[in-house]
Amino acid sequence: MMAVVCLSLVVSKIVYFGFTPNYAADIFSRQAFKSRLDHDVYQYRILSKHLLFAVDDWLAKDMPEKGAEARLMVNMRGASERFYLALYDLNTLFLILTSIMVVLLVHLTGELQLSDAEKWLIIFLVPLVIGISEFTVACYDVSGYFFQLLILYIFLRWNRRHYWICLSSLALLTILSTINRESSALSVAMIAVLLFSNYGFKRTALLGTGLLAVCFLATYISLRYLIVDPTHLRIWNIQAGDLLLDTNIVGLLFWALFFMLPFAIARDTDNRWLIGAFFLCSLPYIVTCLKDGVLWEVRLHIPLFLAALFLSRIGPAGFAFRINATVEKWLKAIGSRVARV
Repeated sequence: MMAVVCLSLVVSKIVYFGFTPNYAADIFSRQAFKSRLDHDVYQYRILSKHLLFAVDDWLAKDMPEKGAEARLMVNMRGASERFYLALYDLNTLFLILTSIMVVLLVHLTGELQLSDAEKWLIIFLVPLVIGISEFTVACYDVSGYFFQLLILYIFLRWNRRHYWICLSSLALLTILSTINRESSALSVAMIAVLLFSNYGFKRTALLGTGLLAVCFLATYISLRYLIVDPTHLRIWNIQAGDLLLDTNIVGLLFWALFFMLPFAIARDTDNRWLIGAFFLCSLPYIVTCLKDGVLWEVRLHIPLFLAALFLSRIGPAGFAFRINATVEKWLKAIGSRVARV
């Protein structure tokens, strides 16, 4: 555990102080942050925003507001060193928590089929990949990864022994995660795939999926009803949706490579079907990213990658519904009918 904490600290320090952010670097003061991210879709991501302000207020007890060092001033004249430190501290904390969740997940006895070497590789891989994606500095991405892995851990750890207590906990976390960022829908898709795999198309899986879906939708709709921007300002990036832009092509290559990796390391065909089912359930998110997102912001793919990574190594032996076996059964039935004809 200490190794992964140290790794998270090292990765975060390198990312925020070894490199100078030159993309989306116009939020490095509280005033600039509000003017940009209190509008459009960003205004509904309120949890991590208030956590960030709380960290900034805590730093203010010993550190007065002052100008930033020259490397930050290049991109934003009014940059604040303290506010940049608040972003660094918040994201470092959640990177540590996310990395701890990775350690807990890979050591879940009987759930993930991993050798000791594979456990260490995943423990080191996840914070490094997240670090690469953080050239787009934001306050809600890394916290979102933590909630996603926490939801997965609670499900795998307790769904068979304390089903409804587990689902109630996941419902509360879904609400909290949606207040943080709407990509929480991917957690709902991930758990839905696991529910139907574990229990088949039965009442247990249907009710569990319905509960999480209602929690997500109710929170999503409530935020858009309760939070109103009187200016109705749209934050638009000219790179959004332009799939022929060179940077977005690089982003697409990142997506392709990290789509491929979970399939390549999957334990068996059942796991590949699980990953495919998850991507299918995540199509609304994927299509929205392709249509309206800036694919150069490779952070958009990280929650898809994290879910697929762990689905690739889940042991399907106890599943009530195995997609691979079902497809083979259908193909045999179709083949026998064709032969009779």
